Amino acid sequence: MRVHLHNHGILLILALIVVAASLGVPGFFNADNIANVVRQSSVLVLLALGQTFVVVAGMIDLSVGSLVSLVVVLAASNAGSEVLSIALGVGLASGLVTGLLVNFLKINSLVLTLGMMTIINGMVFVYTEQSIGAPAPWLVSLANGNIAGIPAVLPLVVAVAGVCHGLLQHTRFGLHLQATGGSDENARHAGIRTNRIIVLSFIANGLLAGVAGLILLGRIGTGYPNAGSGLELDAIVAVVLGGTSLRGGRGSMITSALAAVVLSLVSNILNLLEISAFVQMTAKGLIVLSVVLLNQPPKRAFA
Repeated sequence: MRVHLHNHGILLILALIVVAASLGVPGFFNADNIANVVRQSSVLVLLALGQTFVVVAGMIDLSVGSLVSLVVVLAASNAGSEVLSIALGVGLASGLVTGLLVNFLKINSLVLTLGMMTIINGMVFVYTEQSIGAPAPWLVSLANGNIAGIPAVLPLVVAVAGVCHGLLQHTRFGLHLQATGGSDENARHAGIRTNRIIVLSFIANGLLAGVAGLILLGRIGTGYPNAGSGLELDAIVAVVLGGTSLRGGRGSMITSALAAVVLSLVSNILNLLEISAFVQMTAKGLIVLSVVLLNQPPKRAFA
């Protein structure tokens, strides 16, 4: 029997992890640690939401980790009121360029965004080879503070997830995005401007990566040039774990966000148990492999 990790499935996994950790991991179920998990997961949730747009379109984007790093160093060295404009501008520009290149060069998105990742990484290290600057005070408060006893970043992330869900499931853009990912040719025959849809999906991804970069800067407190390293893979893992098809055409923002929380919980638990980072990488890989295997289509029986 196939196991579909959609709404109830991912919620069940999340509940099982919380219950098991509460019973077997000292220090897990206390207010400070739970708040820490919320803050840690916020960056990955935003990246998973952005990656979902791209994956539903039948694409993939390996450049978002580097994009986060670029936003971190630029925003850290410009700690005034313009940091939000910098983050959104950089994210929009990166998404626009990537989307246009995918359309007009007709290069596989995996290969193209690998190149974009290298280019953006180079830009980061041309700008600085060491940690620089500091976040604006409001970023520190957003990333680490509380509002009415809950992490300040939580309402923002929930609101963004709600908007992304609405865009994907209840707008013409979302319906056209799913149609494009399901079959680009059929979508074009139906009158959908698939090139525009693909560009918009990359722009949405870039904008969310820009916001994620600001929150990460607030978390780490300095413009560290490797801040986003590896986050692109974590975001893809979250999207796959959430049940979004890598073939495109279907996906869920809610399950992608929940899957990102699951991954953050797993990392938190392994950290509390003092498990090495290498074992954590292996655990993430096993999670992805298990989900992919469980969601393989059933083999047809031939007479």
